[in-house]
Amino acid sequence: MRKKTTEKFKMIGALGLVTTLLAACSGGGGGVNETNQSNSANTSVNTAANTEAPAPTNNTDISGEVKVLSIFGSGWSDYFNSLMVEFNKVYPNIKVTYMQQLTDDLPALISAGDNPDILLDGRFPSEWIKDNLIQDLTPFIKADPTFNPDEFYEPAYKRGFTADGKVWQLPYAIDPNFSIVYNRDVLEQYGHTEFPEMNSLQEFEDFAKQFWIAENGEQVMTTFSPLELYGNFNSLLTFAYMNGADSTTFYDPATNKVNFHDPKIVEALEWLVRFKRENIDDERIQKLQESLPKNTSRLIAGKSLFEAAVVVHVQENLKLNPDLELVPMPTPSLWFGGHSMTMTTLGKKENEAAAWALMKWISMDKDAAAFKLKNAGSVSAIKDNPYLVEQAQTDPAMKVVYDIVQRAQKTPPYIPVEFESELNAKYGDVISGKLEPKAFLEHMTQYTQAKLDEKAK
Repeated sequence: MRKKTTEKFKMIGALGLVTTLLAACSGGGGGVNETNQSNSANTSVNTAANTEAPAPTNNTDISGEVKVLSIFGSGWSDYFNSLMVEFNKVYPNIKVTYMQQLTDDLPALISAGDNPDILLDGRFPSEWIKDNLIQDLTPFIKADPTFNPDEFYEPAYKRGFTADGKVWQLPYAIDPNFSIVYNRDVLEQYGHTEFPEMNSLQEFEDFAKQFWIAENGEQVMTTFSPLELYGNFNSLLTFAYMNGADSTTFYDPATNKVNFHDPKIVEALEWLVRFKRENIDDERIQKLQESLPKNTSRLIAGKSLFEAAVVVHVQENLKLNPDLELVPMPTPSLWFGGHSMTMTTLGKKENEAAAWALMKWISMDKDAAAFKLKNAGSVSAIKDNPYLVEQAQTDPAMKVVYDIVQRAQKTPPYIPVEFESELNAKYGDVISGKLEPKAFLEHMTQYTQAKLDEKAK
């Protein structure tokens, strides 16, 4: 999933439209491959990095050279360099270099002595913390009277914390998941005047199943499949959240324990399996898909009432049919994904003040927030974002995004070991009925916990 998402971002970045999709959103995996990094490779680590924080100064007094390495790689160069033009209007004496490699290339860069000062990625940086490659930002935060954490949406800011209260990252942008795009003509055709809120699995099922209609062995109407919400784990996560779970239900960082077998998660997976069995016939769906006009979808062709989507796909649907309407997914299911920035221990001490200034500006400045949304479709994590408010007045996609960021209170669980390959390997057997949901989730608990325990040794 990670590789596919990175390639997708490189492609989108080349077009100048970057969106925060699912490597950032899902809780799968604890960062860089464990075999790739060790302290022995980190010959340039600044072991005194956290002993002092730079004293606040005027913007023009801060100088330095900062290298940024990101998950997006070379496809993001033009966009990021344009963003830095705006940054240098505020901090004219800081030179920023956007590196062409990916964050996955960090071990090779370290070996070559080409060390970044800032890493921009989507996952929680567990491995980078373990290997002493990034810094706790608390000293910088405490020393900077202009930094106010209350300016962030709390879940977006606190996703950078560890259980001991250290702050390891600042949010680059948030991914508000998910918007619902629906066709009012279809809604009214089947006797409804309003799209309901559906605040539980049962309410969602009661409404959605009315639109899974087959006639004479042909599928004539559908909704999106709850099992196909940007990957297996994101589907399970979203509907477990709708069922009352939160990130600590999956993984409690304070105890380093996973709980995939929690009843809320088991019930959600059992519900997904039942919804599939009772409503979705793969052969009928395939036949329907093949009957659609080329380069269209069931929603655009009037064969689906609603789809759940990230912002970029909402916007694509609205271009194809401007009459589609939008609502947020049910409030209990909403969560913040996104990307964040960390400061490494690899750079020169004299550049730390410049690196902190860059991270703070990108994450908190209103002009930066406007630039990111205007040029990359990226939603800042700050509450006071005038450009988002302005766009929400005229852009339906941004209106529902603004609604979601006011409601969402959850983030994904950032489990510091890789587990999604095992989940994906067995997930099909669960959906097909070969493996019971509870037994599968018991297995995932034992499998993942064993990796956590081994890592903790």
